[in-house]
Amino acid sequence: MKSSFQTILIIVFIVGFVIAVAVFSGIFSSSSTTTSTTPAGSVVVWGVLPMSEMQKYVDNFNSENYGYTLNYTQHSPDTFYQELITTLADGQSPDLVLINAEQYPQLSSKLYTIPFSAYTERTFRDTNIDGAQLFLSATGVGALPLLVDPMVVYYNKDILASKNFLSPPSTWDDLQATIPLLTKRDARQQITQSAIAMGQTTNVLHFRDILSTLFLQTGNTIVTNKQVTLNQGTSATEVPPTVEALNFYTSFSNPTTNNYTWNGSLSESLQNFLAGKSAFYIGRASELFTIQSQNPNLNFDVTKMFQSSATGRAVTYGSFISVGIMAKAPNPVAAYAAASQMAASTSIDALSKQFSLPPVRRDLLQISQSNPYVSVFFQSALSAFSWPDPNPASTKVIFRDMINNVNSNTADTQTAIYDATRDLQSTIN
Repeated sequence: MKSSFQTILIIVFIVGFVIAVAVFSGIFSSSSTTTSTTPAGSVVVWGVLPMSEMQKYVDNFNSENYGYTLNYTQHSPDTFYQELITTLADGQSPDLVLINAEQYPQLSSKLYTIPFSAYTERTFRDTNIDGAQLFLSATGVGALPLLVDPMVVYYNKDILASKNFLSPPSTWDDLQATIPLLTKRDARQQITQSAIAMGQTTNVLHFRDILSTLFLQTGNTIVTNKQVTLNQGTSATEVPPTVEALNFYTSFSNPTTNNYTWNGSLSESLQNFLAGKSAFYIGRASELFTIQSQNPNLNFDVTKMFQSSATGRAVTYGSFISVGIMAKAPNPVAAYAAASQMAASTSIDALSKQFSLPPVRRDLLQISQSNPYVSVFFQSALSAFSWPDPNPASTKVIFRDMINNVNSNTADTQTAIYDATRDLQSTIN
């Protein structure tokens, strides 16, 4: 039996409803006599996923003989937006884009919004995990979510076993209790083994995502309806909870605190973990293969993101992978059909297995996973959330300055939060 998603987006497409929607939205003219209601030809897809893995997926997809074929090219996440804008300025466009959540806000105005009359909001929410609601707008679905790459905690089993830990900590409070046991110093009090890489920016690979996780765990959405909320508390006089979160993050590199276990002289966070010199490493699920390949002898495992003991629902940061239909797609009929098929259960399942990343579909997340790492990733998917980042490159600088200003005593934590709020808002306005 076809899923409700396929029923809405494929069967309805076949009977011609999507053509009416496309005409109404101006994708192509209703007076055109050359437009075919049957998807055919090549669908050009730009994306940020690795070509080596995507090619296998594309080959399998095209072998199904849907009447059209995918033609995928990989682009760097750092240059994707500018390359796309340049191409659009030249009067050209890919049909589809495979993008992550960080890129979506910048690109949303260039994408075709699937109206709720074609894909209801109720169906979207019932089909996909809560974090995928990032792709909903007031009028429809801006992009179809496929996978999520959640932040998780990798840990060195040998280091934990040396201190008789039977299992890794699950809360930030529990993590703090491990720091005196897992941090080692030499005769000059230099750190030779760290509990975890946090507190810095230059050598903490995912400082933006870790800090985003801490902010989201306070209940702060960071950006809502194009308004930055970092400096907001529950009352006008309350110190924003994000201030405490920023204080907590920077405490790991502050020698005057009990959390001190990291500093700028240490090697980059992932490399320190790979060298067996960090007990924990906060990274993305997609880094599993990197860790396995770069140090096959590392005795490690993975667990879900640390949580606050004061909050009810588990939250971690996640980067969502979605497929968007370009508003100026040269082949709109086939593009719509291809995007619909890519977001169908069977296709998402194939993509999930190809990348060992959890799907966004609730039905697929219920499937038991034999791989012990992937099973943790699937569990983490339900806790994964993102936020509408207006400009990833600028945001990384703003988060870096926010942390560095606290570390250098250039600004107190509350001032740093207010300055970051102002700077983030300026990237939206």
